[in-house]
Amino acid sequence: MKIRDHYDVVVVGAGIHGAALAWELTRRGISTALLEQGDFGSGASANSLKIIHGGLRYLQHLDWVRSRQSAQEQQCLRRLAPHLIRALPCVMPTYRGLRKSRAALFCGLSLYEKLVRPNNAKAQDEKSMLITREQLQTLIPINLTPDMTGGAIWHDAQAYNTERLTLSYVITAMEQGADVFNYLKVNALEVRDGRVEAALSENCLTGESHRFRCSVLVNATGADIFKAPFDSILTHAAAPKFVRAVNLILPGHISDYAVALSIRSNQSQGHADDRLLFFTPSGQSTIVGTWYFPDRRELGHAITRDELQQCVRDVSGRFRNFNFDESDVRHLHIGRLPTTSLRRSGTVKLLERSSIIDSKAEQGVEGLLSVVSIKYTTARLVAEQSIPLIRDKIDHQLPREILSARLSGGDIDDFEEFVDNKTRQYGDQLSASTIYRLVSHYGTHIDAVVALLDRGQALREIVPGSEDVLAAEIHYAMKSEKAFTLTDVILRRTGLGHLGRPPQESLDYCLDMMATHYQWDDDRRVRELEGIDESYNCIVNV
Repeated sequence: MKIRDHYDVVVVGAGIHGAALAWELTRRGISTALLEQGDFGSGASANSLKIIHGGLRYLQHLDWVRSRQSAQEQQCLRRLAPHLIRALPCVMPTYRGLRKSRAALFCGLSLYEKLVRPNNAKAQDEKSMLITREQLQTLIPINLTPDMTGGAIWHDAQAYNTERLTLSYVITAMEQGADVFNYLKVNALEVRDGRVEAALSENCLTGESHRFRCSVLVNATGADIFKAPFDSILTHAAAPKFVRAVNLILPGHISDYAVALSIRSNQSQGHADDRLLFFTPSGQSTIVGTWYFPDRRELGHAITRDELQQCVRDVSGRFRNFNFDESDVRHLHIGRLPTTSLRRSGTVKLLERSSIIDSKAEQGVEGLLSVVSIKYTTARLVAEQSIPLIRDKIDHQLPREILSARLSGGDIDDFEEFVDNKTRQYGDQLSASTIYRLVSHYGTHIDAVVALLDRGQALREIVPGSEDVLAAEIHYAMKSEKAFTLTDVILRRTGLGHLGRPPQESLDYCLDMMATHYQWDDDRRVRELEGIDESYNCIVNV
């Protein structure tokens, strides 16, 4: 493990905001270290509906700035990682009354198309429109209610794999010169003469201690930004409360459309009485959310059985042939988000904008910036907005040149054409569906993954219990993507377990490969399987 004598910036926390910041810094020639106590993107960034929102919903409150920013960032992400981001058609029923009527939705969609959505995003096949009640029921298998009058269609974007999108920022920063470390926990800050000079860390896997000297330290630890070791310096008077944001993973594919439904909640506390839930397609599963519950740190990344039952009641019976109970829930994505209020009635008001806290202004301590992060979609924008603050605190001239804005693997101008080319190139080795999935995961790095197949029959094998995940992908994750634990491979590299626990034969196969590569003993193998159990045991009886 090589560490430089000094970094311009040390970023603590490698969720989407920390990862995007490391990428923006290294693009500008700023020497950077990125430290994460778990795996990259394993916190709130892993809790996602996979929707990259374009800002339409902010027009409800006439928030033109947020709406325009979201639309621009959505288009930026589609350019940065065209293999990971694609158009997502969405539909929402219209209702009797004024606020959600056909007239209201027509006005909102028209304003969005004309004044908000970037001109280069207005593809002919992505136009917004209103549909009739009959067309709505034909388009999606919804159980119509008497107050539904039809529907509205618009287009957002969807991340094929949000974990790999976060990872792409990390890998690109590393390729641009950053030193990136997962499983490295910062235990203390070294402060001298009113300035943060270093982060003192411990390797969570080996126990080794390390010291990272820097000019600026950025605290991007999400819900932990006001916790140790930052609490001795950062005592922000307006520190937000946090809520648990919950999405359910359910079996079955409802529609190719993401469906937004206004739900009159059955629960008495934990989220708004009348709220909008999205049913988002993801392969043969559907991701539903988002619910908000009061933060309870003693639960970890979990919800109570009562809370789960409340979620299930909210969505059961909304669609034809889509009835389920809590035993059908394949997995839960749970993260913590900052809020301004969580009233007893259940009303949630999330913070509307990310912010950057300078500890110089707060406590007179130089060299520490803290990011209060809000939205996955606008993480890159927040990173860009941090650059002037950071640049002013670095005491040397920075290069003028900025590296090109494409994420690693994303140098693709036409996704479908690229897939066709790779199908012709590798069609004698792999099926068309496998090639499509590999391109969607790795982009241009598909070549590096497929090259591993020449190393022997073992790497050509399909992981047992999976449809088409290759043993070569496990090897690639360990050698090129800093996958050090079984959960890294299962949840955040291959997609084997993002939508639910994979079969035991898949886990055993991956564990055997990793144990051989890293020379794990029996005790370590047991701990790795326990880590998998912990990742999927998201429901507690209290």
